[in-house]
Amino acid sequence: MTTPRLDTRDRLRVWLWSLGLQGSWNPQRMQNLGLLATLVAWRSRRPHDLEDDRHFCRRYYEFFNTNPYLANFLVGGLIHLEQQAAAGQTPPPGLIRMFRDSLGRALASLGDQLFWMGLRPAFTLALCLLGLIGWWWAALGLVVCFAAGQLVLRWISLEQGLRLGMDLVDVVSARGWHRAVALVRRSGMILAGALGGLYVLRLQDVAASVDASLLIMGAAFGMVVPLVLRRRLPGEFLMLLAFGLALALTFAIPESGG
Repeated sequence: MTTPRLDTRDRLRVWLWSLGLQGSWNPQRMQNLGLLATLVAWRSRRPHDLEDDRHFCRRYYEFFNTNPYLANFLVGGLIHLEQQAAAGQTPPPGLIRMFRDSLGRALASLGDQLFWMGLRPAFTLALCLLGLIGWWWAALGLVVCFAAGQLVLRWISLEQGLRLGMDLVDVVSARGWHRAVALVRRSGMILAGALGGLYVLRLQDVAASVDASLLIMGAAFGMVVPLVLRRRLPGEFLMLLAFGLALALTFAIPESGG
């Protein structure tokens, strides 16, 4: 089979539309309209056939839900399969629907662990820590890095999906994803411990001269606690507990100098 291709202009168009995947989220069919609009951005550049267009819209009007940060893997893969079908390389009946549903669920699980339960809480903890230290410029830089990084990820994942098609299953099942999930969760626990150490400094009115040793002790605490408790409590529960505790401590800090 020949590998379908998509020029840069059409790829950019699809990428821009994919940023609005969540824009029409609804409880009945979740992100189906966002996915359909993204794929229509590609299909609208192709020759039109009324009956084929009608079947295309019905196919993607069904229930669909996945993690928005990783959705472009699936968007690219679907375009890959649709281009093969348009070129006469007809896939087996139901293959596109099965590919969309199964890979969408896999990316939803993976993305929720990596982003909702990992990166975003860890970034929030890091922002709280930097804000308490007074490094507002570093906090701003972290926000910019996260925003730019997820845009780059969406572009790269779209390219990979367009190139690999069905072979995306191997990419999603790679062990590196699970290592990344474990790393960001552990980082969140360390940041929670460091934030707790800084809070103790604030209570002792020594925040003007931050003692690095207490921060290190707090970070070590955040690293050791999950090792002790991981066999008794789920990692997701520990992460949410640490996140909530860190935020509660942060906003409970009394203003000094009063």
